[in-house]
This record gives sequence, structure tokens and C-alpha cells, in this order.
Amino acid sequence: MMTVTPRFFRALFLFAWCALLPVAAFAQAQSSLRVTVRDETEAALIHATVTLTDPLGVPREMLVDEAGVAAVDALMPGTYRIAVAADGFRGFAGPLVLKRGLNAAVATLTVAMREDVFVNDISADSRRDNGFSTTLSKEDIDALSDDPEEMAEQLAQMAGPGAQLFIDGFRGGRLPPKDQIQQIRFNTNSYSAEYHEAGMVRVEVITKPGMGNWRGMMNFGFRDDSLNATNKFATSRGPEQQKRFMVNFQGPVAKGKTGLSIAVDGNMSYDAQTIVATTPNGEINDQVRRPVEGMNATVRLEQSLGPTSQIRAEYSRRENARSNLGVGDFDLTERAYSTDTITDALRVRNTRTIGKSVFSELKFEATRSENVSASASSLPTLRVLDAFTAGGAGQAGARQGRQFSVAQNFDFTIAKHSVRAGVQVDGGWWDSTQQSNGNGTFTFSTLDDFLTGRPRTYTRRVGDPNVSYSQYEAGWYIQDDFRLRKNLNVSLGVRQEVQTHLDDKWNLAPRAAFTYGLRKGNVRGGYGIFYDWLDSNTYEQTVRVDGTHQIDEVIINPSYPNLEVGTGTSLAASRIQLGPQLTQPTIHQASLGYERPFGDWGTFRTDYMWTRAHDTLRATNVNAPLNGIRPDAMAGNVTEIDSTGRRASDRVSVGMMLRVPSRRGLMGNITYQYGSVRNVADSPLMLPSDSTNPDADWGPSSMDIRHRVFFMFNTPLPYGLRGSLQTQYSSAPPYSVTTGRDENGDTVFNDRPAGVGRNGARGASQWNVNLRLTRSINLGGLGGDGPTMLGGPPPANMQQGPGGGAGAGGGGPVQMVMMDGSNARYRLDLYLQVFNLFNTANYNAFVGNQLSPYYGTATSAAPPRRLEIGASLSF
Repeated sequence: MMTVTPRFFRALFLFAWCALLPVAAFAQAQSSLRVTVRDETEAALIHATVTLTDPLGVPREMLVDEAGVAAVDALMPGTYRIAVAADGFRGFAGPLVLKRGLNAAVATLTVAMREDVFVNDISADSRRDNGFSTTLSKEDIDALSDDPEEMAEQLAQMAGPGAQLFIDGFRGGRLPPKDQIQQIRFNTNSYSAEYHEAGMVRVEVITKPGMGNWRGMMNFGFRDDSLNATNKFATSRGPEQQKRFMVNFQGPVAKGKTGLSIAVDGNMSYDAQTIVATTPNGEINDQVRRPVEGMNATVRLEQSLGPTSQIRAEYSRRENARSNLGVGDFDLTERAYSTDTITDALRVRNTRTIGKSVFSELKFEATRSENVSASASSLPTLRVLDAFTAGGAGQAGARQGRQFSVAQNFDFTIAKHSVRAGVQVDGGWWDSTQQSNGNGTFTFSTLDDFLTGRPRTYTRRVGDPNVSYSQYEAGWYIQDDFRLRKNLNVSLGVRQEVQTHLDDKWNLAPRAAFTYGLRKGNVRGGYGIFYDWLDSNTYEQTVRVDGTHQIDEVIINPSYPNLEVGTGTSLAASRIQLGPQLTQPTIHQASLGYERPFGDWGTFRTDYMWTRAHDTLRATNVNAPLNGIRPDAMAGNVTEIDSTGRRASDRVSVGMMLRVPSRRGLMGNITYQYGSVRNVADSPLMLPSDSTNPDADWGPSSMDIRHRVFFMFNTPLPYGLRGSLQTQYSSAPPYSVTTGRDENGDTVFNDRPAGVGRNGARGASQWNVNLRLTRSINLGGLGGDGPTMLGGPPPANMQQGPGGGAGAGGGGPVQMVMMDGSNARYRLDLYLQVFNLFNTANYNAFVGNQLSPYYGTATSAAPPRRLEIGASLSF
């Protein structure tokens, strides 16, 4: 392992910052401006004109050259007004602040299409589904982690529970490199009939097109345990190291026709997982090293098929190997198992205009995945409830999946109505030999039971684990967006869904939403019905443990350590099955919110969301004993998944987004959220404490965290530094208090004391502060590319004003992007990222078992303070 001392890093940073300070001395006293004008394909608009008006009101008109560039020198720094125009294109006009030295801007103009293609809207940022939308700035995105997986976790924390990630319109997947991200939006309260999901927030990531000049980036990040603090449950610093690299570049293969993007990243790391357990030999406080090796590659091709059509195809491959999984908390080192995962994905998206007023979007996705598991030990598992777990993990086998998704959407107008309609079909095939608990498990209630050799149960899954199955789902929808009054937008839609393996065939989901413009601010609201799918992993368990492929053997009060015939009570074969009349879970969701801008410096927003669900999937043991007698003496435990559950949640959010126009890059936002989530089960296979009275488990969900606060602040600092501070707070999550015994004889150890409800206790609140410091060094050259917006037909979630202009005032989807030193052709970024800045002990995994030596306390904590250093070179 590489040994690096703190003194070395102090010297390294001191040298780096001192070396960078003289860079500011090269700033020029005067200003110069270079404006590049291009169309939506990023081809130069050689007939464009640029008009620059100085602070005294004196205009200067310039014609662009054959490269679409207009340049002017010897300008005084200050605030100018710029206007960009080209025949047949929507123009741009707005203020422009010139600093000393070279200033550059890129204006992307879109074709001025006919008025009947678009509909009116209240404002430029109103969304088709009348929901709220928050867009992260470039500085906000830069402040996120450079590791795609950590960045995804940060976005999920910012969005809150139930968030769903979409990349270029496709659900899920690995985040692209930060420099290939054009925009990240958080869309809330969405009632578009296009969407299947009823999630709280849609996190939409939009990548940059590859039609501009060639550009790229090399990134490297390093983390080592010598820079970390010590975990609260460890006696010394745990072994940890991360070496992460990333290389990506993109640009035109044929200018204005074909764009190519390639990204490769790798991760060679290991971290430490604490073990806190009590065995007959005493208490164990240990740490285990968990290696991770990953390699990811993505190739994206964009091809213009004409003035009104474009296709984008992306292929990605992800390989990941993890070791020493299954170890930690009560699980000892021999419980380790490893996984190897390979995922190949192809995504294709075609957009085009049909005739004069129909916009078509076709999406296709195909994925192939393989996961292989292997255990370090083949010994039976020895589990002493909430004290220690020894023996093998019982994990083995492989699972291969092939999935596809096809979606076709159309946008068109009828009079003043903007209509969107579409259909989506998903499907998949799986082959699996995965096996769990193949070596058997002895379960003991207490350490005394273990010392005296009295296990309460012995369970083992036996039979042929080889299963194959398929699953399909489909949905179609239609939605109408129209303006009922000048200050009132309305959306009405309906969606129909169907899925194999379920008995219901008609699942109509009406949706409605509105935006009402007030003198100061907007009121948004909506109501909709949504449906959930039966997950393929859940269905696989009913195919695997069906009493034919595999069964669960269960013996009550068996002999130990050797199983002897005739000892204990052996149950008949246990199985898992789907219940009769299984239907899609139905979700009713409604919301009401208000937002108000405060000049250029801030936006206030608040909303309330109400969600109620019925017919949710939950499991019960339909052959559980009643007064010691099982309904079917010829069967053991029969876990049946039925549509008899329910769920309820309420959420109130209040937020403020702040910007300081006079100081570029000074911004922040703060959000407070109160929530309450109740249900009868957290997953479809979670058994209740009493299957003869399953509704007694109605109570707080494991996600019932009442209070959440998120704060983000970005600011420029002296010496050319930029700082970003992220703070997250969440109140205590719930956990259940149990007796530690199987009081009702159903062989499940989740019985609760009389009068105690599920998830009736609370753990500890958590708060975390992350800090990122960045220093950008302009190495010379002018970057000819920055964030751009493709024009052409409007995206499905973009409303436009009369004549195709954005909002009521027109102007169209034109973006003027300033290019400063941070967008130089060659740029070096050095960063220091501190996770858990104040080394807060965030306790989790509280124990509710009354017989456990750890009852009422936590046995693990989130990672302590960690430091990461890195650099990226943009070119």
C-alpha cells in the first residue's frame, strides 16, 4: 500500500498554491471580445450580424467571418448590450459584462419555425406538465463529486426519497463525466401522462452534443486512509484507498453532420467496513478491507439526418468486481462473498419533424447484464440474533438478463391545444442459477442458546436453482396542454398500462395539472393516478421457490451441530407463490405549490404533496399456525404475494434559491422538507410479525424521516479559488423493537412486545458537511465550445411562446454562453474535496432486539472525515 505522510501533502498544497498565485498578474488592462454564431447543428452562421452597444449607448455592428466569428479589440471593461441576428433564425439580445482580457461568447440560434407548431405558456421556464423545475448552474455541477457513483448519490440526497434518475430521456444508467453534462434539472410534482412513475422528483441529466469543436478532459482522483479520520466504531484508521481516472473527448467527425463522444473511466479502490459483534470468546471490534475494481466505457454517436431530423446512439459497457461483501456489523469475516458484474447497454434516440407540425421522438434501449456470485466459505451459517453471524454466506450462481424498451412519442397541435401522445413497450428475459442459503442456517435467539447448543430453527434452500422466465409491460398515453386563460395553463391526460403475470388488464390513469399566474409568482397543482410494476426480481423468487424447482426446508428446534433424524419438528416443503387476482398497485397523488421570484437574486418555492396507495404488493404466510395448528398440514410456510397492502405519505417542502448578480458565481440554495411515510411493508417479500393479522404492521416506513434540510453554497474565494459547501441534515429514522423470539411459531423472528407497533423506535439524526475547493488555471488557447442548446423541434418538456419564442416575449430556445478562463481551450483544475468536514459521528443500524447485548444502541456509523485530491486537464 502506498504510504503518504500528512507532511508531504501540506508541502504539496503549499507549493501548488504558491505556484498559482502569479497567474493573476497576466490579466490585461483592456477587454477584447470574440463572438461565435452558429445554428442548432453547430454549423457557422456566416450571414449573421452582431451588434455591440457600449455603456454610453453607442452601437457597433459587425459581420461575422467565414467561421461565424465576430471579433473586436480595445474595449473598456463594463456592461454592454449585445444583439445577434441572422435571417431565418430567432435572434438574441441581452446584457453582456466584459472583463479585462479576452472574453468569448457562443450564440446558438434556432430556425424560426411556423407559429402553429407551438402553444402559448405563462413564462419561459414553465413546463409542459405544470410542475416545478430547478436547474443546477455550471458552478453547482462543478461542485459535485468527480466520481460518477458518488455524484449519483449526491443528486439522490439533494432530490430526496423516491427520486428517479434519467439520462438523456432514458431511465437509470451511469452518469457521464461532468464536462459532458450540459444540464441537470430537478423536476417535481410531475403529472405528465407520459410518465409511468409517481416518484417525488425526476433528476434529468442532459449531455452536451458532440457537434462542436473537439474537446476533452483527463481526470484523476486519489484518496488514502492517511488523510482520513477514524470511524467511531474502529480502534484505528481503516484501510482505504481510491485511485480513479477518467479520459473523455468529443467533437465532430463531419462538421455539422456527425458528432462523436468517447469516455473511459476506471476505479481501483478499497474501503473498510467495521465489525461489531459479541461471540462466546468476547467482543469483536474489527475492520475488513473491501476491494473494488471497475472499468466503464461509453461511445456516443450523433448524426444529423437532415434539417429536421437527428439520431443519437450510445453504447456503454460496465465491468465491476467486488470482494468481501456480506461482512460487517454482526457478520464476521468468514461470511464474505464476491460478485462480478458486466452490463452492456445500447440506447438510440431519433427526433424528427413530420410534415409541418408533428414532432416525433423514437427511443430504443437494449441491455444485457450478467452477475456472478461466489462465497468464501461453504460452511453452514450460524446466526445468533443481533450478536454475531458466522459461517458461509451461502451465495452462489449467476444471473443473466436481456431487456429492451421501445417508446414512440408524437407532438402536434390542434388549434390552441398542444398534444403529446405515445406508446411504450418493455420486456426482458432472464436465466438464473443464483442460490441463497444453499448450505443451511442455524438460528439462535441468544448467546446462551448458542453455548448450550439449542438453535431455534434450521433452514435450507434445496433443489435445482436453474430457472428461466420472461416479463413484459406496455403503456400508451395522450395528453393535451392548453391555455384556458391568459394566466392559466391546464394539462389533461390519460395513460393505460398492462403487465404480464398480473390479472388486471385495464389500468387507466387520468392526470390533470395546472399553473395559475399571480401578480407575484405562480401557483401549481395537480392530481394523478399511477400504477406500479411487479418487479422481475420479486417474480423470480416465485418461479425459483415454487415447490418444484426449489423448496425451503425448515426444522424447528433441531439438533446441533449435527442434524439428527427424528429430532426437532420438520415442516413440509415451504414455497413462495403469487396470490390470486394479483393487480398493479394503484397510487393516487396530488400536490399544490407556490413559487415567487425576488428580482434577479432569488426564488422562493413551497409545495405540499399528498400520496395514497392501495393494492400494494405485500407478503403473508398463508399457512402460518393459528393456535399452533397450520391450515394445511401437508405444507410448510407458504409465502404468498398479494395486492392487499397500502401506503400513505405526506410531504411539505420550503426552499429558497439565491443568486448574487453583482458577483458572478456567488449562489446558494436551501431546502427544508417535512415528510411522513406509512405502510404495511417496506418490500413485497417482507413478512409481517403476525401473518394472521398483517394489518397490525401498519406504521412508519423505514423511509419515514420527518425532517430533512439541504443547503448548498458556491462562492469565489481569494487567489482564484472557488469554494463549494454542501450541508445535509436528516432526523432520526425508525426501527422496530422485537422480542427476539418466535412467539407465534411462524419461524420468523420479528415478533414485537404487546402494544408495540412496527418501527416504533427512533435512531439518531444525521448531518454531514462536504467542502470542495477548486483552482482553475488557464493554460492558454480559447475554447471554441461551451454549454449549448440544440434547436430544431422543441423537446417534449419545453413550452414556447407565440411564434416559437420562449415565453410570452419570444426569443426562442437561443442560448448565449459566455466563455471565460474556466472555458479556456487548455485548462488545469486542481481540487481538494473533504467529505464529512467536521467528522460527525452519524450512527446507524440501531438494534431493536430486546435479547441482544446491543439493544437500543447503534452498531455502525457512516464514514468519518475523508479527503480526496485530484486534478483534471481540459483541452
